[in-house]
Amino acid sequence: MAQPSDKVDDRPQTRDSELVFRVVEDGGIRRGIRLEAIYWRVLREIAELRQKKIGALVGAILAEAPEEANTTAFLRVYCLRSALDMLAAEREVTDPSGIGNLVRASPAPAFALGLDKRLIAYNQSFLNYIQARFSHGETEPVNRDLRLALDVQLAVLAANLKANGNRPLEAGFTVGLGGRRLRGVLNALLAPAAGQSIMLCYVLP
Repeated sequence: MAQPSDKVDDRPQTRDSELVFRVVEDGGIRRGIRLEAIYWRVLREIAELRQKKIGALVGAILAEAPEEANTTAFLRVYCLRSALDMLAAEREVTDPSGIGNLVRASPAPAFALGLDKRLIAYNQSFLNYIQARFSHGETEPVNRDLRLALDVQLAVLAANLKANGNRPLEAGFTVGLGGRRLRGVLNALLAPAAGQSIMLCYVLP
């Protein structure tokens, strides 16, 4: 029987919590610092994003520390705050309420669908696209008895997009209003929405 430490789920956390001693240098100043491996990983990623050496990053961080501050504690707090800031920024981008902005930014007809087939957002170009074919004097058909369906099941399309790295996939679609039907082709991909799957659909000419 495998020991608890041999479990796949346990190994990464065990490695991340191991204390690692490193000597970093900045401007001729050498510092020996002992931190958990996860903090060294965060510092390395921040340094790469800022195109700095890790020693220069550590030096810049500690230059802001009060004299009485504990070096390792200050670095841990910095890493945690940086991670929380990045998480907050990601949540802002992936908030479903922001999906409408991605749709509206498209110059081509575009809309967003939930996997429950609910029309979440559409842009003015899509409204014009529908009105040009269905309006006959009607001004806002999208807000009336509009039915929208893709030729492939949304759950299947979402699974295929996840499998191919979310590269856009072509799919047919049908728009129905009353007894009239309109067929078209679109490119679909998954929106960067946290906690749910939302399909971004861009109508092809």
